[in-house]
Amino acid sequence: MKNHFINEINHLRQQLCRQGADVEQVIRQAVLAFQTSDIELARRIMAHDGIIDREENRLEEECLKILALYQPVAGDLRTVISCIKINTSLERMADFACHMAERAMHLATQQLQPGQELLDFAPMEQLTLDMLHDTLHVVESCDILQAHKVIERDDAVDALRSEHRTRARVAIGFCPAAAEYYIDCIGLARDLERIADLATDICQQIIYLQTGCITRHT
Repeated sequence: MKNHFINEINHLRQQLCRQGADVEQVIRQAVLAFQTSDIELARRIMAHDGIIDREENRLEEECLKILALYQPVAGDLRTVISCIKINTSLERMADFACHMAERAMHLATQQLQPGQELLDFAPMEQLTLDMLHDTLHVVESCDILQAHKVIERDDAVDALRSEHRTRARVAIGFCPAAAEYYIDCIGLARDLERIADLATDICQQIIYLQTGCITRHT
């Protein structure tokens, strides 16, 4: 029975890693869509969200089946619970990619206004994407040291979000005609910050899985 459980868990983790790779690709495409105002790419991202949603449901059912069949305890129970929470966090990341795609489509309908300042999101985008990529490696390897390194970068993303929000609000005062653009920028900063938060949540979950220690809110 134990060997069957281990095989089921290993298979589940492989599926989670595939789901994570899919989500990472979607988020990278969403960043590109916003940068380039690519409507077709944005539409493909939004259409793909249903696939990720269905996979989330399937993986959750797989976890519930394992709980019912093997009734795991202690570390084995933590493993299944962690898989459920990571699965949910990945799906939420994909939702924020859809938000970015929607903003990209809206941005494509706007014209550049006289005096409009274009905000540079490249550092925040790169930091968030790096956190996401490293988080997926943490899921695969259960590397606690790397998990802590990801968590440490979350404050930098929070600071960048605050900076962009302040700059956008000030810019609206100087160029009210471009208010919709700056509102989209505020939304993009929030989406990126939430993806970084979810990456942090996943890393905290891996730490819990490996140590039994809950590090949230600490």
